[in-house]
This record gives sequence, C-alpha cells and structure tokens, in this order.
Amino acid sequence: MVKLKRPDAIQKMMSDATEHLPDATMAFYSLVTAKPDARAGLADKLAAIEKEADERQIKLLRKVSTTFITPYDREDIYDMFEALDDVVDSLDHAGKLLVCFGIEALPVEFAECAKELVKMSEQARDITEYIKKPNKLEKALFAVNEHENNIDAHYRKLLCDSMAEGADPIHALRLKTLADSVESAATQIERFTRALAITAIKET
Repeated sequence: MVKLKRPDAIQKMMSDATEHLPDATMAFYSLVTAKPDARAGLADKLAAIEKEADERQIKLLRKVSTTFITPYDREDIYDMFEALDDVVDSLDHAGKLLVCFGIEALPVEFAECAKELVKMSEQARDITEYIKKPNKLEKALFAVNEHENNIDAHYRKLLCDSMAEGADPIHALRLKTLADSVESAATQIERFTRALAITAIKET
C-alpha cells in the first residue's frame, strides 16, 4: 500500500468532502428555476443529495477520529467539514420551504443567486487541488469572494424589492426566509475555502 504524503492526504480527503457540492447547488438551481408543479420532485432529489452528503461526511469524520496523525489539526478539519455540511443543509432547508410556501413566481434574484452558488461550489471543489499551488489558490479565493459579493448584491435587491411600501408582509417574510438560507449557504462555502487556505498555509 502506498502511504500518502501529508499534503496529498488532506487533498484527497477534502476532494472527497467537496464532491457533492456542485451536485447540491445544481439541484437547487434546477429547483428555483422550475415550474411550481415540478418543485416537489426536485426538492426530493436535493434531499437525497443531502442525505448522501451526510453519510459521506460521517465516514470522513470517522476516518479523522481514528487516525493517530492527521495531515492538519483535527479541529481545523472538523471546522471545514461542518461548513460543507451547513451548505447542503441550508439548500435542503430552502428547497423544502419553497415547496411548503407554494410561491408561484420567484424573483429573478433567486435564480441569479443559485447560479452564483453553482460557480462557488465548483471553485470550492477545485480549490482542493490547489493546496500545493499558492498562486492558483489565491486566485480561486478571489473568485469565491467575487461570487459571494454578487450574491450579496442580489440578496439586498431582493430584500429592498420585497419589502417596498405596500408589499404583502407575509410574502416578504417568506422570500426573506428563503433568501437567508441561500445567503447562509454562500457564507459557508466561503468559510470552507478560507479555512482550507489557512490550514494549507500552516503546513508550508
């Protein structure tokens, strides 16, 4: 058996941990851009991805807890795993609420946020390949931050529009609840990428 070097080991572990991210964000994008009568089935698909992601994370956590020497500090690894878990949980939560709320037409900002989330998740997946490539790692971090800034802009516009004078307060509250979950997912993706970059620096 070939024993992986420390950077190679963490790279493989984080690559496994992020494998589900693009699937989850793409499933969420399909959900928010679908017709209302198709949402329930797509929400079930997202829930299945969330369940699979949970199972993968449990296996990885077990691997970390039973390994005497880990590539990075265990607490750093646990923090990264938690961030990834929170991303999919937030999207699954938003998907279930969208079906429950029965909103006929979503503001265009939701689709734009979901599209940015897909790009962020792809960057988060790819960033695991740049642990030993500082220049590419830095560029990827800037890209993730740019996508999050775009999501923040769409989020603010959605809040301003939905809470304009004369707006239905119940509808506005529902939109804000959904938007908060999307915003949380973006924040957790950035949290993961920054944590990975910091731990990579520690090992250099």
